[in-house]
Amino acid sequence: MKHRTKSLSDKTKGILLQCINNSPGIRYRELLRTTGFSNGVMAYHLKKLEKSKQVKVKRHDRRSTRFYPLNIAAKELQVIEYVRRKTAHEIVSFLSKDGPRTFKDIVRITKKVRSTVSWHLSRLREGGIISVKMGKNQLYTLKNRDLVIKVMKKIK
Repeated sequence: MKHRTKSLSDKTKGILLQCINNSPGIRYRELLRTTGFSNGVMAYHLKKLEKSKQVKVKRHDRRSTRFYPLNIAAKELQVIEYVRRKTAHEIVSFLSKDGPRTFKDIVRITKKVRSTVSWHLSRLREGGIISVKMGKNQLYTLKNRDLVIKVMKKIK
């Protein structure tokens, strides 16, 4: 009977690792929805994975926890932290394809209110993901385009 339990445990850990590898920076609740595991089962196995150093875990203010595969570099982790939100992801994706853009362009493409776009742009600036060139119009651009594009491919 122990052999059967161990293989079920290994299968559960494998599913969790696969989800984390496919979606670096995934949050606990997202993992719950994706896997369909019960809260207790998932908490148990994630704790085991963390203790055995099979995943990286990043906690923020006791409110959110994100899980990363081991092959994520510190620089990539930094980018993921800032582009996991849908609107931030849209902004960064837009800037990676179309180069420097104005605030007005970003508002138009995201279809979000100005205050929301402003909040995301401020956050992306704080994270070192984008920079602003002052002039007649402020132009927003990616700071490390190659790194950001590499990370964007990883987080789907």
